[in-house]
Amino acid sequence: MIYKELVSSAHRFIEFEYPVSDDELILRESEYEVLSPKKFNTKRTKEAFRPFRFSFQGKVYELSLNKCTNPLCKNYGMPQEKFDIKGIPSRYRLNSKSNESAIRCNEEKVDPKSPPTGNCTTRALSNWSIAEEIDRLVRINQVKPVEVDYEFHKDGCSVSMHTPKTAPKSFYKRGTNVAKSQKYQCKTCKKITSVRPNKRQNVTFNQKKNEILPRFAELIVNKVPINRSCEILKIGKGTYYHKLEWLYRCCLEFLETHETKALQKKEFPELWITTDKLHYALNNVPKKGQGKSWGEVYEDRQMMTFLLASADKNSRYVFRSDICYDWDVSLDDVIDHTHRFKDDHLAIYHQRFARFGEYGTAPMKPTTNDTQSMAEYREELRHFELRRNYVDGLHVSQTYTAIAHFWLIRQMLNTDRWRFISDSDESLKKSIFSVFNEEIRSKMAHYFLCMTVKNLTRGQAKSAYHSAIGSLKEWSEAKGYDSKNLEMMAIWYLEDQLKQHKFQEQHVAPNGEVYYTQLKNRIDHPIPSLDRGYRKLDVLTDLNHLNENALAKILINVNDNAVNAFFQTVRRRISMLERPLTTARGDGKSYIYANFNPKYAQMAITILRTYYNFCLTYKTGKKEQTPAQALGITDKKFEWYDIIYKR
Repeated sequence: MIYKELVSSAHRFIEFEYPVSDDELILRESEYEVLSPKKFNTKRTKEAFRPFRFSFQGKVYELSLNKCTNPLCKNYGMPQEKFDIKGIPSRYRLNSKSNESAIRCNEEKVDPKSPPTGNCTTRALSNWSIAEEIDRLVRINQVKPVEVDYEFHKDGCSVSMHTPKTAPKSFYKRGTNVAKSQKYQCKTCKKITSVRPNKRQNVTFNQKKNEILPRFAELIVNKVPINRSCEILKIGKGTYYHKLEWLYRCCLEFLETHETKALQKKEFPELWITTDKLHYALNNVPKKGQGKSWGEVYEDRQMMTFLLASADKNSRYVFRSDICYDWDVSLDDVIDHTHRFKDDHLAIYHQRFARFGEYGTAPMKPTTNDTQSMAEYREELRHFELRRNYVDGLHVSQTYTAIAHFWLIRQMLNTDRWRFISDSDESLKKSIFSVFNEEIRSKMAHYFLCMTVKNLTRGQAKSAYHSAIGSLKEWSEAKGYDSKNLEMMAIWYLEDQLKQHKFQEQHVAPNGEVYYTQLKNRIDHPIPSLDRGYRKLDVLTDLNHLNENALAKILINVNDNAVNAFFQTVRRRISMLERPLTTARGDGKSYIYANFNPKYAQMAITILRTYYNFCLTYKTGKKEQTPAQALGITDKKFEWYDIIYKR
């Protein structure tokens, strides 16, 4: 087992060629000064529908996500296409407002008697920027072998090209040093070189106070604040963050073996993926020397930061947990790219850094025919430059992170049937409909919403649960059903309700073809949550081919308990992500434990996810097992020593 290190931002896992040719760059340079921003962009609107090609892990992929995302529309997931019809030349049209654009389905003119389009609208995205986000999520969850350049020979040695691996007979073995590094001596020039040991030879190489790591790991996942951890372990803040990074690296190495490789070999007949977002306030603190005395502070002190996680409903295994923040990007990167590619005069679907929202392009001086005044430019530049005075990095749009998140889950898991559960979050719906459009069109994937009433107290939720159970039993007795199984009673109740309740409205086209449109008609789950109360369910994909009993059996299983349990664990076990505290005066909320850099929140989340999946057990039936055991990718419960030292 060789030593590994975290991957730097310079390393790329996705390989692609810039989608803008040299000739196009020259043309942009000349037109930028003479055309208005609207005309400059209009000449390039076709780029919104051009696929972005890249290679990942030896395979070539195409991203073309600017399509209809309504699963009940005939255009859903279909690429842009030109028609030889007057007035309606293509499948989609672009509606632009400022630099924001929307993809809208045109009316059906090719076959007017067929079902109409849904006149759907979806926000246009940058395929290039999505690819960059995929690369970021891969990079922060990867390690690579430590590469060391050794000099085994003195200058002028006649066998200077030989190494102990390529020509072992050219060297003597001279034992090991105190760090258990193997020493080699060249037989010709007599130079002695020590080679870095692997983990089997020395698990504590280049580590001071390595003995505190298991205790340190326990403190991390048991909500002990940073200052208290430093006091308990008698270490400084610098050592704390160094150990955090070391533990993070250990977890990534462990997951590489026990998660990535295990899932590659595992095939699932069906997977229920439940997804949600947790938000916390990032303490947006000015850098050293940029405090109150510096001048006007533009940024908010607490900035909402989102954590996206997806878990298996049945086993509770958390497949991914990603924070919507890129701590490697700099404003200088944005400025250089804007200056070269002229992104400030282009719609969002052209921009490489579209995922950073208002910081996706840098302000540039107004051109001759620009619609922006010099005063507006100076104000925009001031706002842009103020960001330099705060914590490094930029927030990423939730939709871009979600699409990259689900794209990687699609590559990670092998299953024929996908089932998705989330709340009514537009970014999640767009992401799932975009990434899994092929599976949804072929009815191999279906999407359900589970909404919980969030204004109930725990006592009210418990009361609602017992009241609903009592009503369900009374209904079952009145109908003459003889069963004590609560789930069966709930299925019968749902089956009865579904005879009248419809999630989609049926229509018949002039040619006799049946099609459906979505209704805002959610149904109550017959069994409320014991701790959260009433739940409402919805179906967003076409399940109209199922009868009431089959649909009821599916709906009874729709819940978000798996991802909610993980988020509750996050709140209770990671101090920097806990819920805000009420101030002593009672006049507001305090985010005193929130961290300054989301980089460390991502590390802590990954550490907890590893511990949660492989070390924490929960009771299923009559036995205790970890989520990894329940998923079937391991047959044992692991301990911190297994993760840290890879026993």
